[in-house]
Amino acid sequence: MIKEWSLKDIKNEISKISWAESDPRMDGFVTWGCKQELYEILWYVEEKLRKCSTYAGEEDFLKEHDKEMTWRILNED
Repeated sequence: MIKEWSLKDIKNEISKISWAESDPRMDGFVTWGCKQELYEILWYVEEKLRKCSTYAGEEDFLKEHDKEMTWRILNED
């Protein structure tokens, strides 16, 4: 398979939207539009994931992610 995308680039583009959403120089009308785009991306990815196969090791991968997220939440100030 030839991978025609870059995870780094995709994450970078999403980070740009997130940064724009939190820009204190913008008003809620503008930043709400940015957040709506983040929701659209989330829902699009969730839809695509629902159509994917299930793979060996996937459950462990997801459990590890959940564990990391729990630690992040517990360590927030």
